[in-house]
Amino acid sequence: MTIRHFTTTVLVASLLWPLIDAPKLQVPGAAFAQDDDDNGGDSDDDGPGGFGNGGVSGGGTAPRRTQPRAAPPAPLAAPDEIMVTDLSPESLTLLQAEGFTTLSQDDLASLGRTLQRLRIPSGLTLEAARDRVRTLPEGEDADLNHFYRPTSGEGTDCAHANCPAFSLVGWPDDRAPDCRVTVPIGIIDTGVNPDHDIIAPAVVEVLRLTPPGAEASAEVHGTAVASLLVGAPGSRVPGLVPEAKLIAVDAFIRQGSDERADAAALLRGIDLLAQRGVRVMNLSLSGPPNAVLAEALDTLQGPEGVVIVAAAGNAGPGAPPAFPAAYPGVLAVTAVDARGRIYRAAQRGSHLDLAAPGVDLLAATSIRGARGQSGTSYAAPFVTAAAAILLSRDPTLTPAAIADRLRGTARDLGAVGPDEVYGAGLLNTATLCAPPVLPPGAGAEAEDALPQP
Repeated sequence: MTIRHFTTTVLVASLLWPLIDAPKLQVPGAAFAQDDDDNGGDSDDDGPGGFGNGGVSGGGTAPRRTQPRAAPPAPLAAPDEIMVTDLSPESLTLLQAEGFTTLSQDDLASLGRTLQRLRIPSGLTLEAARDRVRTLPEGEDADLNHFYRPTSGEGTDCAHANCPAFSLVGWPDDRAPDCRVTVPIGIIDTGVNPDHDIIAPAVVEVLRLTPPGAEASAEVHGTAVASLLVGAPGSRVPGLVPEAKLIAVDAFIRQGSDERADAAALLRGIDLLAQRGVRVMNLSLSGPPNAVLAEALDTLQGPEGVVIVAAAGNAGPGAPPAFPAAYPGVLAVTAVDARGRIYRAAQRGSHLDLAAPGVDLLAATSIRGARGQSGTSYAAPFVTAAAAILLSRDPTLTPAAIADRLRGTARDLGAVGPDEVYGAGLLNTATLCAPPVLPPGAGAEAEDALPQP
């Protein structure tokens, strides 16, 4: 791709861009995707009032936002039942004298057995009741009446607020050592608060590009994006890949109520990350086309190039495509809710690659606490995390191969095939950790050639 390949696109888009009804967006410069940062409400960030810290105008205290309570773990077994097979009438009579009650007896003809369900006596634990039945001559197979559930991710003991989003894309729980991220992930965003209790346990390096005399960006948007990637396990916002090293470039400044990064700052940030060997970059930001930025991103493509994941933008379905998401080779991500419905403000176009959860996600605030967030910015980390896993498992993969893998396994939404609303469809991570498929007839040499954890 050369500059002249973008001449028509840049000219037309440059003429149209100032006409977009996007009050938060300032041109020139690249502003982060205009996400619904407060989700229509106030933060539970405990900082003082003022811009970007979750307070209310004039320094007042924002009312607390009630967060979803963590669901209790799903029960392992029926609460008051023991099951056993082929107890004799004498044994049943003995147990009934001790307070057990027969709930049912079912003849299992194909097995040649009789299944008996017993209610345990009041005051006796399930384990104690099971052990009592096992002391009988026919009771050695006595056990709890355990529950079994589909393996689709529903009905697990997931107990954090973003469980519906994780389940929607089939995010793998308890990833094995060979399915963990071993490559650094880079983000270019506003400031990140590495001391936030949700992020503090992670390995986070923050590089600030604030020029002398400029007002630093707030640590709101960047901290939220970072928490979705590397939030501490067991916290209110468990990250998708908490084991990953995160290198966060703060390329934004504030001027009044406008928070923005110019194209030069974005290029410096990309260069800093590339110098550190980062091959997966998350750009939850959007703006107009820029020929220099386009050329730089094209340069990053190649056999050992960089996977660039960018938010589709939130200027509305009628707005023209946003950049850098609309550049060739960039994975453009739109947002859906927990039911797979498109985010109301997401931009559209034939350049879209994937959809991922990005509506009503719980994410860290700037100082402490968490709040609901919506926008394509918060969908991008799902694709970034998936790409980082694929690259960690096979460092020889090219950006194009990773994009093809993610698009090829996506779950189709909307019109049949790729479309301008959902791209190739909903990100599907259920097979991210599956063993590599060997070609037919491959032997030990092929197995030895596979990437090792």
